[in-house]
Amino acid sequence: MRVLLFGCGRVGRSFCELLSRKRNIAASASISLVGVATRSRGCIYNPYGIDVDNLLKWEALTGRLDALLHEGGLILNDADEMLEDLDYDVLVECTPSDFELGEPARTIMKKALERGKHVVTANTGAMSLYYDELMEGSLQRGVSLLYEATVLSGTPLFSLVREGLPGCHVKRFEGILNGTCNYILSVMGMGSSFDEAMLEAQRRGLSEQNPWFDIDGLEAAAKTVIVAKSMMSLDIDIKQVSINGIRNVTMQNIEEAKRKGGKLKLVSRIEINSDGLDISVGPEILSLNHPLAYLEGFSIGALLLTDIIGEVCISGSSSGPKETAYSLLRDVLSIKRG
Repeated sequence: MRVLLFGCGRVGRSFCELLSRKRNIAASASISLVGVATRSRGCIYNPYGIDVDNLLKWEALTGRLDALLHEGGLILNDADEMLEDLDYDVLVECTPSDFELGEPARTIMKKALERGKHVVTANTGAMSLYYDELMEGSLQRGVSLLYEATVLSGTPLFSLVREGLPGCHVKRFEGILNGTCNYILSVMGMGSSFDEAMLEAQRRGLSEQNPWFDIDGLEAAAKTVIVAKSMMSLDIDIKQVSINGIRNVTMQNIEEAKRKGGKLKLVSRIEINSDGLDISVGPEILSLNHPLAYLEGFSIGALLLTDIIGEVCISGSSSGPKETAYSLLRDVLSIKRG
């Protein structure tokens, strides 16, 4: 299976590092990286497969991808040319999320799907805005569009429901979906101010390029929309989500949660009740007997209420580029297995 990687920032580079680290798994599944396309750091294509170790070495030395050239390889100036004209089996899309327009990821994925290529993406923005359109495109062409990496980073959510809970109907969803907000609230719980906690999260490099997408709850809301559409078949958009971030959380709020015997968390919630649909993102005090209350730092997780087996809880200890890259690889392997 020939992979074209579009975008090579933190997640894309982590995906390459994972291919190198797990080369035996990639080889046994006949997965090869044949192309890497970027808008500003060059493009490289080799139908016989790119030496990932050399690619990473030269990229680290020069800051560019087109510094590496092997026999049979091509250096291209146009990323779109690779997408539209060259041969590959699956597109791994890793461009930064745009939560307002969903571009360029939407166009990139549409072009690949129109050519009958499988698509794997980590793009939360594009999938929240254009989930229906993109899924329809994949169904029309009879190819896969997988997006495990968009919501819980490396922790399996959609594949768990798809493969592990067949026949179950998800009646309620609760999640801590933004690791940056969870980290900030955890650090504030240990006595730091909001500003101190946010600066530390940025220093660790695990927040969005614009941290206010995290802080104001927009990133978590986009993930919540994907969950609602994918797992609960709800026809909604982000405008229907009640969104409250943590920008105005104070130490008094943190202390109030402690006095009430709980912890303050940014919770994504989807529930269909007698009054209609309740879909929201906002700070909530979770009691200490709630399984998500114990998620600290960059940990993320979700609690699903199903109609057959009751509650199912999953969590992951981190939500960084390495974990996201693992979900991308897992989706590629899933496509390979058929």
